[in-house]
Amino acid sequence: MLFISIALLATSSETSASPQREYLQTAYEWKYVDYLWDSRVQRKEAIQSGAYDFSRVSPADVDKAPDGRVFITFTAGSGIPATLGVVTNESSAESGSLVMPYPNWSWHKSDNCQSGITSACGITIDGCNRLWTVDSGIDAKSTNANCPAQLLAFDLDTDELIQRIEIPIDIARNSRGESLLANIAVTTEGPDCEQTTIYISDALGYGLIVWNAEGFVRLQSPSFEPPQQSSSLVSSSSPIGILGMDLSPSIFPNETRFLYFRALNSLDLCALDTRKLNNHEYDVEVLGIKGVLSSPAVGQAFSSEGTLFLGITRKFGIACWNRYRELSRDNIEIVGRDEERLEYANAVKVVPPSISQATEELWVLTNRFLRFKLGQLRTDDVNFRVLKGSVGRLIAGTKCEMPYGTRLALREMYLEK
Repeated sequence: MLFISIALLATSSETSASPQREYLQTAYEWKYVDYLWDSRVQRKEAIQSGAYDFSRVSPADVDKAPDGRVFITFTAGSGIPATLGVVTNESSAESGSLVMPYPNWSWHKSDNCQSGITSACGITIDGCNRLWTVDSGIDAKSTNANCPAQLLAFDLDTDELIQRIEIPIDIARNSRGESLLANIAVTTEGPDCEQTTIYISDALGYGLIVWNAEGFVRLQSPSFEPPQQSSSLVSSSSPIGILGMDLSPSIFPNETRFLYFRALNSLDLCALDTRKLNNHEYDVEVLGIKGVLSSPAVGQAFSSEGTLFLGITRKFGIACWNRYRELSRDNIEIVGRDEERLEYANAVKVVPPSISQATEELWVLTNRFLRFKLGQLRTDDVNFRVLKGSVGRLIAGTKCEMPYGTRLALREMYLEK
């Protein structure tokens, strides 16, 4: 596969000294995850039946709604009573903030394919206040066949389900029947989101799924696969393909948006032209730079000004790069490093300003993934965290800011209107 550099806008940079940056603050932390149960009896019965095993509950994704609610998903498996929830204001001294299953407990029952949530994975909230999640359909709580994979959309104003879209099995799985629908990215057009396109990564089937009004299409590419020399994070696991992905913003008129992605253990950073993806073209050229990252990364997300944040694993930190600069190691900086709190940044989200926050914020969900997979978590220590910080303050004075030339061109464009 040939990799070429992506055409960028102005690359001049500011030379002002870097001020003291604001590092990520802890919003929530857990020694282990517990839920807001309807009663003590319900919790006791769930433990006795094996429906709830706190040692198996690991946070996977996070997003924050405009009204301030923080949504969280959990890695599917036995012992997880609900894979999608809302972090509540109630807490336990033994565990941490309690999680309320979303929309409520009735959605998280076994063998409830038509009116429930089986295994929520990635989540994202779009510009029309809709929460989207991809449900893999893998039901570890049931001895029956798994449910079909599906896309679900909830109206966060009413908490009502407004769309349920079943994913055909030949789209959800590769030709060998392998699948792990892991992450989701959403783009919308129109004041009422009349045109919606959704991108779903298949981390074990090494594919990319695209859905819009035209239906579904599944794409396969060597770029979606883990590096040939890649090993799994733990010996019992298969090598992972795409986990981190997000859409670049469009800040100039008719500017093309790109879907940036990476396989988990890859040092490459790749991109796909969404205009071609949205037209369900199969021969989409993969752009990017091979080996540009100095560390593998997990979650990633773009800011409104084109800064891509990545949760890197070798240096326990957050790296960043602005897409209006040349894609090179020299232009990638680390804006937060913390061996204790940033051990494995499983999810990275940029949350826009809203009634619940004044500025654009970076939200990061971290866990101790390797210890969790090996069964070595200590419940007397903090194992999972949600961190947050101001995007502007995190990147102030770094190469991750929008270049001066690009900002000037943007300002002049608005003055001409």
